[in-house]
Amino acid sequence: MLGLPGILLCTGPTHEPAMNMNKIIAFLCCMLMSSALAGCIEGAESPVSYLSSSDCTAIYHVEFFDSSNDEFNAWEGQVEFVGSDGTEEVISDFSSEKKYVFLDESITWTMEYTFFESDIGFMANGIMYGGNNQYGESGTVDLVLTRHGSQLEDMTIEEVGGVTFSDCGSEENHVEFFDLSAFHFCCWDGDVEFTADGLESVSISSFPSEKKYVTLEEGHVWTMTYTFYEGDIGFIVDGEEYGGNNRMGDSGSITIDLS
Repeated sequence: MLGLPGILLCTGPTHEPAMNMNKIIAFLCCMLMSSALAGCIEGAESPVSYLSSSDCTAIYHVEFFDSSNDEFNAWEGQVEFVGSDGTEEVISDFSSEKKYVFLDESITWTMEYTFFESDIGFMANGIMYGGNNQYGESGTVDLVLTRHGSQLEDMTIEEVGGVTFSDCGSEENHVEFFDLSAFHFCCWDGDVEFTADGLESVSISSFPSEKKYVTLEEGHVWTMTYTFYEGDIGFIVDGEEYGGNNRMGDSGSITIDLS
């Protein structure tokens, strides 16, 4: 196990320390460069920036939640951010693509809200608002712009052979596993094997969301073989979804050409 400041790095066998470390550092740099964080902290074009639930490196001032779904399709309410410079930004019935909000710190802000669903709410000023609402309940909050997030401290990366697993997504990932019943899952009940000529095969079974995102070594043609033992699990490759409505023991294989 190797460590960078604030980051847990779980690497493969110790007989290839230099190679493994270089791969992980390269992966980490690509992930940070592709993160929405790169454009939202400095030089943001808009005084209000939104980050999705998948942006695990997000830094934010406000976090929305839906107690029934981490990756919500519709936060049924209305929110208006009002800045001291005259900015007025209204959002309503939005998805978890706008779960996190980063505001221009050079001005002061108030946040007006109305809930049309009982179990939605938000975190701001270190306080939870909502979560047990009456229909139409509303209010106004004077925001204190305290930064939250930066979950890189808790990020896990594990490399086995030419396969890198992480709990933090980036544009460099080739595979994303999902469980429709939970964004952060304890057990993806299935078997997966990654194989490529000249590299050791890598197999995982009944794994947690710490291995949700997969990056494969470039320069190879990979075969991914899978078996589902749960109805609502699956994965995404090249924007195509596999699984999600499975029968026990459904299986198959796909080719991922990175040559």
